[in-house]
Amino acid sequence: MEQAMNTRKLELLRRRVNDEGYLHAAIQRLAMVLSNELMDLTQEAERHERQRKKRK
Repeated sequence: MEQAMNTRKLELLRRRVNDEGYLHAAIQRLAMVLSNELMDLTQEAERHERQRKKRK
């Protein structure tokens, strides 16, 4: 039963990978997540820099 389920999931993934629209949307989602993560890191670094300067 579990193997049949895995086979179906694998087939679904194969179809998605071959779907240009799906790939484009997936790449867009990845880019958005990465951009948000980078922005959070940048903002956090700026906060730490401001705190460091206040201590001087």
